[in-house]
Amino acid sequence: MWKKLTPENVLFLLIDYQQSFFKILKKSIVKDAHKNILLLIEMFKKLEVPMIGTEHYKKGLGDTDSEVLKAWGDAPVFTDKITFSCCGDEQFQQNLKNNSRPIVVVTGLETQICVLQTTLDLLDQGYIVIVLKDAVLSTTKLKWENGLELMRQAGAHILNTETLLFHLLKRADTPEFKHMVKQLKKMQ
Repeated sequence: MWKKLTPENVLFLLIDYQQSFFKILKKSIVKDAHKNILLLIEMFKKLEVPMIGTEHYKKGLGDTDSEVLKAWGDAPVFTDKITFSCCGDEQFQQNLKNNSRPIVVVTGLETQICVLQTTLDLLDQGYIVIVLKDAVLSTTKLKWENGLELMRQAGAHILNTETLLFHLLKRADTPEFKHMVKQLKKMQ
């Protein structure tokens, strides 16, 4: 169950957060998701949570967002994923197994395609999946809502970034919590 979430049993997955997609998405949605994704990367690094990123058909769609890549550091990002589900990529599957974490936190795009198919495959493999609704994107609200609903029906847990991070931190008297509060103030 996601309520047993700790930094030691979670893995962060950022799916296909490539700049070429941004021009077909509403700027306000990209801005909000972008802030949340950067906050997640920073906090997961601080909490030593393993991170996996993917890029879909890099030759045609280009690189992951440059600001995200800078924040990402040296965590693995796999290029040339041609399957919509990340689970169709052998390198992804190997990294997933090597990290041996039962809970996967999923973000990225598009909600109704790659995020949905990956989530369904992860659930089939026995993972507990948390999808962060304020850090997944689609070209329309209808597609975004449909993707989230399908994942919920399949057994994924739909949360928001702050709920997840506060649940992970559990206490207000830690350096990690104080750091997160500073970051949240900067985001406003």
